[in-house]
Formats: sequence, C-alpha cells, structure tokens
Amino acid sequence: MLDYLVQFQINVFALGILLSLYLFMRTSKLRTFTNRLLRWIIYATAASIVLEPLTWIFDGMMFQGAYFLEYSTNFLLFLVGPVIAGLLLSYVDYRIFNDATRIQNRVYYQQASIMTFLVLVYNIFNPIYFRINRESNSFNSGPLKEIHYGVLALSYLLMLYFLARHWRKITRKEVLIYAICFLTPILGMVVQMFDSKLHFSWTSIVIGLFMVYIFLETMPSDEDYLTKLFNRRSYETELSYLVRSRKPFGILIFDLNDFKEINDRHGHHKGDEVLLHFANALSHVFSKEGLASRLGGDEFAVILRGNRDHVDTHINKVKTYLQKTEDEVLKSLTFSYGFEKYYMDMSMDDLYKQADQKMYLQKKLSKKEKNLPEGMAEGL
Repeated sequence: MLDYLVQFQINVFALGILLSLYLFMRTSKLRTFTNRLLRWIIYATAASIVLEPLTWIFDGMMFQGAYFLEYSTNFLLFLVGPVIAGLLLSYVDYRIFNDATRIQNRVYYQQASIMTFLVLVYNIFNPIYFRINRESNSFNSGPLKEIHYGVLALSYLLMLYFLARHWRKITRKEVLIYAICFLTPILGMVVQMFDSKLHFSWTSIVIGLFMVYIFLETMPSDEDYLTKLFNRRSYETELSYLVRSRKPFGILIFDLNDFKEINDRHGHHKGDEVLLHFANALSHVFSKEGLASRLGGDEFAVILRGNRDHVDTHINKVKTYLQKTEDEVLKSLTFSYGFEKYYMDMSMDDLYKQADQKMYLQKKLSKKEKNLPEGMAEGL
C-alpha cells in the first residue's frame, strides 16, 4: 500500500485540493449555475484521478472479479476525459453568454462523450481502443488508441478556439485563466505520453479548477459584468490613488441620451447592446490614455491621466466609432459629457460633482435643441 501511495502521491495531493474546493463550495449559501457546473467538474475530475491508479493496481492481478474491475476502470477512464472537456466548455460558455438554456440545448457539449461511449461499447466486442488479456488480466493498447487522445486534444483546442472567438466578451483575467485551464491538460497528456508513470494528464486539470474558483468565483471582480469596463469600485480606487499621489489628471463623465426611451421602445436586450457598443467605443478610444469605467446604468466615466486640457479630439473619436455599425439604433446613439480637471485640494466628490454638472448642462442643451424646429436648432 505504501508503494502505491508513493507512486500516486500526486493523485492524492490533487484529491486533497479537490476535496478542499468542494468543502468551500458547500459552505456557500449561494447556489448558482456556475457553482453547479464546477461541482460536476470536480466529481468527474476526482473520478479520473481515482480511476487512473486503479487501472494500474488491478493490472495483472488475478482474483475473482479482477478482469471486470480492470476492464471497467479503463472503460470509465477513457469516457471521463471528454466529459470533463465538455463541462469545462459549458462553464466558459455560461460565463460569456449567461444563458443556461443555450448550454442545455448544446447537451452540455457532451457530443464527444456520447461518441466515445458508443466506441467503447463497440470496443467490448472488437477492441480498438484497448483490450484486457483474460489469462493475465493485463492491459494492452488497441490499434486506434491514439484517436482517443486526438479527440481529447481536439476538444481542448476547440475550447481555445471558442475562447479566441469570444475573447472580447470576457475580462482579460478570464482569458488568462481559461487559457491556463485548457492548456494544462494538453501539456499533461503530452508529458504522460513520453512517460506513463508521470500522472499529469488528469491532475493538471486541478490547477485550472483551483484558479477558476479562487479568482472567478470568490474574489470580487474589478470589471463590470456586462460591458467588461472597470466597475465603480475600480474607478473610485484609481481616483483615490491619483488624488493621494497629487498626480495630474481629469475625469470625463458620460451619460447616454434617451437611453430609457431605447429600452422602452426596443426592449432591454437592445439596451444591453447599446451599453456594450458605447463601452467598446470608450475602450477603443481611451485604452492607452485613460481608465474607462461603467458607474452604473447608462453612466460612464473615464479617468484621463496627465495634463488633459482638451478632450474634443477624444470625443470626436468616440462619435466616429459609434457610427461604425449598420444597426440604426446603435448608429443613432448620442451622449452627453462633462470634463473636469483635478486641482489641488479638490475632494473626489467635488471633482465628480463639477464634471457631472457640466454633463447635465450639456444634456439640457441637447434636449432643448431637439425640441426646437429644425431651422432654429441649426442656428444655435
């Protein structure tokens, strides 16, 4: 028994981490769809980590039922790989689209698992993935075993493609975590192909799960969930730092014009599209020179570092970006803004109030122009 513990100590360590994650998740009163998906991934990963050493332990043993145990553990080990891959992709899909029905309609991305199960059933009668010698109860690879590993690798590469396709819809932190989560199993499989005694293929998944739970499920995010801009907390943290450090900066406060009317006329889904479109414009224009944030609703703010006395160029760039769409609702979007430069001894509240007052003054003028006859509005 001690020899087995030494040989599979990394499996024991990985199981300990999974157990800790599971217990922490159970202590939370909050029940979410992502929480449920993570629990399923933990169950499947724990099964693979237990099954892997069992296939080695039962290999070559001769006692009543040994053949069934050796065959069934290998059968399940082959099956659990695509199950984990599908659940991981389901988790990422939900984090991006926040739509449980979408994932259920895609059968939790278990198409590869269903195909693998059917192949494994066929394998019982015509071994192509593996065979168990009844006389010696020993494992032998089948002629098409590499196809299984190819399907697994392809599943994780598909996840990376999915991530690359939708990377603009998630935070930079999520992109990094998902990339590590998907790449580590591939690297683990490659390492284990060179030395089957290095049990990295399944245990490497635990690293990704640990990062997902710690950094995505428990730590507060710095970014707004919908727009992926920084949130109010991040905005206030950066503002407080700049005030304390007495560095030159200014703030731009934005508010969308007629946003309630867009929501009422076209629905909240279109309203979300408008917020995303405007957020993308701010991110595009101010990515290098400022920190763009969503303060709440249709109110946005940009902290411009350095001496920024003139903002007209930036505003024109935002307006130009908003026009780069075929959607008439998005194309007709307008906004009001107010800029205030920070001066020594100004408080954060004073700075915000002055920029906010300028923004509302512009909004009132915009409404007044809108209500005037066309000729009179042009003369203002």
